[in-house]
Amino acid sequence: MSTFWKRMISGVVILMLTIVLGAVGGPVLATALCIIASIGYFEFTNATKVKEEGQRINALQIVGLVTIIAYFGAILLQDDLYCPDVMKEWFSKNVGTFNLFTVLILLIFILGFIGILYVYIFTFPKFKFQQVANAEFGILYLGLTLSFIYYIRELPGGIYLVWMPFISAWFSDTCAYLVGVTMGKHKMTPRLSPKKTYEGAAGGILGATAGSAILGIVYTLVHKAGAISVLSFACMGLVGSLASMCGDLAASAIKRNNEVKDFGKSIPGHGGIIDRFDSVIFTAPMVYFLMSLLLQFAEIK
Repeated sequence: MSTFWKRMISGVVILMLTIVLGAVGGPVLATALCIIASIGYFEFTNATKVKEEGQRINALQIVGLVTIIAYFGAILLQDDLYCPDVMKEWFSKNVGTFNLFTVLILLIFILGFIGILYVYIFTFPKFKFQQVANAEFGILYLGLTLSFIYYIRELPGGIYLVWMPFISAWFSDTCAYLVGVTMGKHKMTPRLSPKKTYEGAAGGILGATAGSAILGIVYTLVHKAGAISVLSFACMGLVGSLASMCGDLAASAIKRNNEVKDFGKSIPGHGGIIDRFDSVIFTAPMVYFLMSLLLQFAEIK
């Protein structure tokens, strides 16, 4: 089967799974994101030489994977399906600046970071500090960022809002490619990604902004929200597009620094998890925070 058809079939399957998981949400979405983040973390740490050649897995990777799984386990623990009212009330209690659920999340990440450092210390000089830094960065790069898709889905109206990161990222990628191919003349990052142009970037921003505005219109009609919500969605699409380009180029830079073509082979025709989701990785948290701020002015009835 040709690469084109592999990419086409894989793309359709990914799109269908995204639609199903986004529609279902809840524990199913959280579990799927945990699996995706775990596979992506393993691909990232392999590509960045956290694992020595010939090894199947090492202690740094194990601690990182356990941290990601524990994080998503905490998310599942506070889900309405599993969380009794007493525990839900406990999670919502404030301790200074944070509520107890946030404290639990921060504790998991701190323990993960310290755990990786303990491996570094007690096996010294087996690992280099660059391997340790990559193992720790991967936890945030894959585990934390992808979880914001779940957080968006859990917002009021999340069944509509959850598509924002994907519209911002994939509309941006598609429109940037089409405009770049037809009109691109001025190279944006010639040493990193020679085919990317400023014209393509502008097309990507406009495409993501327009696609997000259309979603905003749908959201406004369904929720009888104020007209300002359409503008809010357009702004989220614009900023999300910029975050998407950053994610795409950052992934390219990481691959070039480590002299790898793809992060993995888990998706036929596309490479690894990160190769397909590199733009969504940065877009999801950006959209979530903007959404939390801007939709306060939507005047939902």
